[in-house]
Amino acid sequence: MKRPIQVLVYLLLLPSSLLAQSKIDATDWPYLDPTLDSVAGISLDKAYRLLRGRQSVPVTVGVLDSGVDLEHPDLRNVLWTNPSEQPGNGVDDDHNGYVDDLHGWNFMGAPDGTTYEYDQPEITQTYLLLRGTYDNANRATLSPTQQRQYDTYQQAKKLFLPRYKAALPQLLAFSDTTRFWQTANRLHSLLPDSATSQAAIRSADVGTDSVAVAIRQALARAYQPQYGPFTNYLQLIHQHFDRFVLIAGDEGLIAYNPAYNARRSVGDNPADLSERYYGNPAIVIGNSAELGLHGSHVAGIIGASRGNGIGIDGVADNVRIMSVAVVPANGDERDKDIANGIRYAVDNGAKVLNMSFGKRLSPFKEQVDAAIRYALDHDVIIVHAAGNNGEDLDKTTNFPSAVDEQGRRAPNVLTVGNSTRYLNNRLAAASSNYSMRQVDLFAPGTDINSTVPHNRYAVFSGTSMAAPHVAGVAALLRAYFPQLTAVQVCDILRESAYRPALVVNRPGRSGDLTPFSNLSQTGGLLNAAAAVQLAIDRTR
Repeated sequence: MKRPIQVLVYLLLLPSSLLAQSKIDATDWPYLDPTLDSVAGISLDKAYRLLRGRQSVPVTVGVLDSGVDLEHPDLRNVLWTNPSEQPGNGVDDDHNGYVDDLHGWNFMGAPDGTTYEYDQPEITQTYLLLRGTYDNANRATLSPTQQRQYDTYQQAKKLFLPRYKAALPQLLAFSDTTRFWQTANRLHSLLPDSATSQAAIRSADVGTDSVAVAIRQALARAYQPQYGPFTNYLQLIHQHFDRFVLIAGDEGLIAYNPAYNARRSVGDNPADLSERYYGNPAIVIGNSAELGLHGSHVAGIIGASRGNGIGIDGVADNVRIMSVAVVPANGDERDKDIANGIRYAVDNGAKVLNMSFGKRLSPFKEQVDAAIRYALDHDVIIVHAAGNNGEDLDKTTNFPSAVDEQGRRAPNVLTVGNSTRYLNNRLAAASSNYSMRQVDLFAPGTDINSTVPHNRYAVFSGTSMAAPHVAGVAALLRAYFPQLTAVQVCDILRESAYRPALVVNRPGRSGDLTPFSNLSQTGGLLNAAAAVQLAIDRTR
């Protein structure tokens, strides 16, 4: 459930002492040229040579994600700034409904400025939101939209209930504090005061009762040697019980717990899709290791300051990053936030949106579809990550989708798979989703170095990293060729894809070989130089 789409961390965070170093050689590969360098890059350096002497206009890119570190040295000079908003005065100066939205908006924020880190998976959200409406409904009497929601609810229910049953002992272990401390004190009587260990706690006999066993396992899981004897350990738990619950419990305490409500702090009604003006201006990251991590990495790929001598160079050189926080650090994004995030970004001038997230169910798909059409009507490109399950999207689902409930495909949406640096059978990342109908093209998404909070950098992998390469090139074209429409830019990016005649390992676990051309609509890789040349030709 670590999301938005699952990101694989390949290297530890680079220490801030390395902030001033130039781009790391091992991760320079995405900008190289496949023909000249024999690396499956996007030929960005060649693209900039083609653009020499041309003027550009700034282009705003909405990063719909987990939030962006607004203070990162490689990002703070490329942030979108609302020209009509006075910072910090508590007044909606531009009358757009969002108070103090200087650099974007946080749809997961509470009025006190905080942001929750953990939300539930979509199966739990859907089950809880739609249970009252559809648990006893007669499908035959419902409208087509209600029938789709009914079917989505039934899918969620089928998945949720067995997971809830499996998590119930642990839920009881932490909800009944009397029972918890009875078991903890029994363990105390069985363990020596001199020292203890996870193994010693786990092997202590508390009987066969499932709740007592769950308590013992949680105590063992959270124990660290620096806590010392079990007596000291229990004292620490007494003092920091809420934190202990987060450390000791696995995802079941949140993921499949009907009593958990992340949105209580936000104050909105998740079932009321008419609400738009909730949240707060920005993610306050503080000391969190999770808040803004994914979104900052995505933002850096798109537009980290180029040529400033530190960290990395983003793809686009005249870009303004608008942070639109709609994806929790852990758990699934909500359709309501996605739809509102798209509309917010469009209304405030974004011309490209990057959406590096996805999920299996979409209980309110109609609202997201309407927001995508709204973006099309306002000449805005949407770039979406294909997902990281190694699956054919013709046979499964990954929402949001470019295809609406009437089967119409939005021409302003690009869905992107994850490619590696290797121009051989390893070209398609094993984890990437693919499809000859649902995925438009592939782009570099493996071992990608970019910005993360606390003035640092990290190397992540996934379609989450592939999508912002496409969004960056889309922004580049819109900056240097502003006369091109969103649909024209999407067409150029598809037509200019580099199409290697390779047979590759099919993503997933099958071990099959397949032509790379069978993995997407274009059968190709993002190529910035070819896209720029095609844009030049079409605007002469």
